[in-house]
Amino acid sequence: MATFTLFVTQSPFVTHSHWQAMDFARAAHAAGHKIQRVFFYRDAVLCASDRQTPIQGQPPVHQVWNELASELGFPLQVCIANSIRRGLLDQAESDRYEHAGPTLAAGFNLSGLGDMAEAMNDSDRIIEF
Repeated sequence: MATFTLFVTQSPFVTHSHWQAMDFARAAHAAGHKIQRVFFYRDAVLCASDRQTPIQGQPPVHQVWNELASELGFPLQVCIANSIRRGLLDQAESDRYEHAGPTLAAGFNLSGLGDMAEAMNDSDRIIEF
């Protein structure tokens, strides 16, 4: 059994990388492997916005990630620097910057690159999408 960290860097609105990462997570889990965590970096953090209004008939990507994370038991970490730059704040950052309220979807955690470095140490493989 191998442990994987998924490192997602592309916007969920421009490429299919998020869906490919989810497919990989399901396949790895089905093969007996473990997903240690998913770390969102650069424009990939946009998936964690609770302000998404997808086209009719599609669920918000943050909802799909949350369902998969709950099913397979891994955390969803978003780079704090990339998130703040894009207006994605949890309650603590919203208070700190005196914004109206949090915009980070439930189930996602703001994390620093130190957490990604830890993932490199704790995982057998880092897979970038």
